[in-house]
Amino acid sequence: MKHAFLDTNILVDLVLETRPSHKYAEQIIRAVQTGRLLAYASTQSLLDLSYILTRGCKTKISEIGKLMQKFSNTLIICDTVKHFISLAAAHYTNDFEDAVLAATAMDAYCDVIVTGDKDFDDPFGLPIVSPDEFCREYIEE
Repeated sequence: MKHAFLDTNILVDLVLETRPSHKYAEQIIRAVQTGRLLAYASTQSLLDLSYILTRGCKTKISEIGKLMQKFSNTLIICDTVKHFISLAAAHYTNDFEDAVLAATAMDAYCDVIVTGDKDFDDPFGLPIVSPDEFCREYIEE
């Protein structure tokens, strides 16, 4: 079974139906719900998602709470800890936040990072795949 780390933009894709990769994010979550995939996200990504939804989309706080509970019940949530920040600071080349997420994924022994970010900065060498590529290669529907 694959262990996939989901970047923040995949969580945003899942929540916002108007995003181009929404259908792929839904496919990934269905694979988790049917036991064909283990998916991970970071506490950092959940906080970023909350910020995006409350500030940019004006989502109600009560809805954010329900959404976070749903993600907590579906995904394996990895804490962003001081060690990951130190690792990222020592190794990142372009995007510090990406490097922190990559360190989190590496610590969780994920096989792959799924992201819509074409320039995702992973200084640790995990495979980076787009949501559509991940669905084609790893999820059979």
